[in-house]
Amino acid sequence: MTDAMEFLRAGAAALQRGDRVGAERRVIRALALVPSHGEAWNILGVLAVSAGDPAGGEERFRRASACAPDNPNYSRSQAECLKRQGRTDRAAALLAGAVRRGVLSADLACDLGDLRLGMRDVAAAAALYRLALALAPGHARSLNNLAEALSKAERLDAAADALARLAVLRGTAAAWGAAGAALLAAWRQDEARAALRRAVALDPSTAEHWANLGFAGLGRHAVALAEVAFDRALRLSPGMETARAGRGALRMLCGRLRDGAVDYEARLSLPAFLPSRSYSRPVWDGRIQPGKTLLIHADRGYGDAIQFIRYAPLLRAQGMRVVFHGPEGLLDLFRASELVDGLSGLDGPPLAHDVQIPIMSLIHRMGTDLDSVPATVPYLRAPDAAARRWADRLANLRGVKAGLVWHGSVAFPYHRQRSPGLEAVLPLTGIPGVTTVLLQVANGRADLERHTPLGPFLDLGTELRDFADTAAAIQALDIVISPCTAVVHLAGALGKPVAVLLDQGAEWRWMCGRVDSPWYPTARLYRQAVFGDWTEPVERLRRDLAALNGPLQDRP
Repeated sequence: MTDAMEFLRAGAAALQRGDRVGAERRVIRALALVPSHGEAWNILGVLAVSAGDPAGGEERFRRASACAPDNPNYSRSQAECLKRQGRTDRAAALLAGAVRRGVLSADLACDLGDLRLGMRDVAAAAALYRLALALAPGHARSLNNLAEALSKAERLDAAADALARLAVLRGTAAAWGAAGAALLAAWRQDEARAALRRAVALDPSTAEHWANLGFAGLGRHAVALAEVAFDRALRLSPGMETARAGRGALRMLCGRLRDGAVDYEARLSLPAFLPSRSYSRPVWDGRIQPGKTLLIHADRGYGDAIQFIRYAPLLRAQGMRVVFHGPEGLLDLFRASELVDGLSGLDGPPLAHDVQIPIMSLIHRMGTDLDSVPATVPYLRAPDAAARRWADRLANLRGVKAGLVWHGSVAFPYHRQRSPGLEAVLPLTGIPGVTTVLLQVANGRADLERHTPLGPFLDLGTELRDFADTAAAIQALDIVISPCTAVVHLAGALGKPVAVLLDQGAEWRWMCGRVDSPWYPTARLYRQAVFGDWTEPVERLRRDLAALNGPLQDRP
């Protein structure tokens, strides 16, 4: 045995020197003396892999594992050889068998997690990474890969928590930057800001960290911080379109619409803002071309389309022909409002046109500034038949008729921040002299299983088929209450009084600190004073709503 160990040590030393031939000769002599020596087979496996022979390596690692079944590293090496041969399923089965036998290490569990993640079994991968972390709480690779698995499962909070733990463990600028980006994706801007401050303190030369710090500031209306961060990112990386779009949103938030809209055009190069289909005709450059047809297309939020379709009549008045390509749910409403010369739904081809433009780019191409916002309302109206039907339906409701929405679309992560939920707005129901009309559709309706509005109410949520129906119902109401949703834009575009509940980091279109809106003269804004706390703005709105009862009751 002593001679075998001497040969083995000599072989290992030769391997370290890069003398593969000498290493193999000495290890083979060790195996001649002790054929069941696991580490000798392991060294031969390493030699085979380094020579580009994963099949030979796999056989030798298998022999090593048979000689020392309690050593997890031999199973890991064998699995890696199988993986290199494209035998991923066999590699996963091998490691799973080792786990069942109790041959455990954090590295082995993490390897198996990586294989499961590669096979798109996200739940199994996450469980294995957690097993690795139970064995070794500071296992950095498992924390990192757990975050990746959780992100793929859209568990953004848990992914951010994993990366925050990893940042504490590693303490590097890259780790803090990754944690900050994940916290930002989970709409945890305060924590993101703290993490990103650490990242830029450790490495002030990385533009991405500065850009993300800008977004963390933007999400809390920390204007000075966001401006410094976006500017720094763009000095470091002038072509960084993410930072440019963020700076554009910040400038528009501060009322600098013309300057901000120029920068905000950079969003069109970002994956999240790319149109769902391509348009072959040139992008409109803003020059009025009488007789030419402009296609306005909208494939993102309904609210964006409702807000910016206001430009279509202005263009038509200057001699251009305007057609619209957008969601089916808006077509009847826009048709009844006689805003455009033709409409087509996104499910089909657009109408013939000479030039085209995404609808949100109109604010830039039309050169809009704060003092030139086209704010004449109403510019929308419901179809006549729908208007009569809903007016009759709501005619007998008593007192103030207040439409209520409490939840926005979940298609955008911002919904986590902007939507108060039904429980938070319950004080707005049950007010003497007020009948609450529920306009909530889609996701927020689950809240009705847990909470019931106070006082008299009518639930229309299951009856509203499209925005033409919703517009007709709103026309028959006295006021609409909602967070930042398409219904807010619809009520404003209809010229209906609308109370807008806004989170502390509300979108640029509502600007900073204002209680009114240049876009919607009939809107009044109720902003959070403390992030996440809807109590105070809801109470202010409750008092104002109660005060409406007298004047409206006295109407002839």
